[in-house]
Amino acid sequence: MAKWAAIVKKDLRLSTTVLFTGLVINVISIIIAGLIGQYLFIPLLAAAGFHVFYLPIALFASLRTEASHLHVWLHNPRSAISLLLSKLTSGLVTMLVSLAVLYSMAGILLRAKFRLMEEYWTDTWSAAWLIFLHAILISVAIGVWVILLWSLYYALKNRIGRLAWLVLIGAVLLSSWIDNIITSSGLYKLVTQWGGMEIYFPTFSVDPFPLYLGEYFYNLIIVIVLFYLSSWIVDRKVEV
Repeated sequence: MAKWAAIVKKDLRLSTTVLFTGLVINVISIIIAGLIGQYLFIPLLAAAGFHVFYLPIALFASLRTEASHLHVWLHNPRSAISLLLSKLTSGLVTMLVSLAVLYSMAGILLRAKFRLMEEYWTDTWSAAWLIFLHAILISVAIGVWVILLWSLYYALKNRIGRLAWLVLIGAVLLSSWIDNIITSSGLYKLVTQWGGMEIYFPTFSVDPFPLYLGEYFYNLIIVIVLFYLSSWIVDRKVEV
């Protein structure tokens, strides 16, 4: 465990540039929000939405650094699962730090700008936490795809050269097509539409919308499968 923690610390150091960039974007968003008055929710939502891409960017930057000395990274005695999980963990930690800073600054700004009734504050923060949760979940899902495509690229690079890019594009298009077929099927709805809950914000001008625990469970399975597939490719197929 101590050795794995040391790997996480190293990956956290590799993530400092992305963390700093994210914090700068947060500050700029808060400044813009403070200047435009009643439309301040637009830059705040944009900043929160940016975090959907935070983990994929952090993972890509970290893996790109490892690619420059791939032989050293691959000869680490730890398994690919441990190495990739370390990168996922360090990216999530920096993402949570960035989101926490953004939400803290946004809370201070909103209280300084508005005197909202309790009902409005309740709905605002409920919506904010819903965005917080889904930004993390979507970011993890995209991040695992980044890991898989990176693993696939380096597994094919020494075999087919630049044609590896065509394989990656084909893999993305094929997986999107398969996912569309699955998610539009009646079987998908039957399997995933359980544990339903209706999300409703009385003070917002939006219609209630449902969320299903089954869909979260389905996406969790996909993330786990893709992560283990990436680990298998790195362990068995990636060559220096």
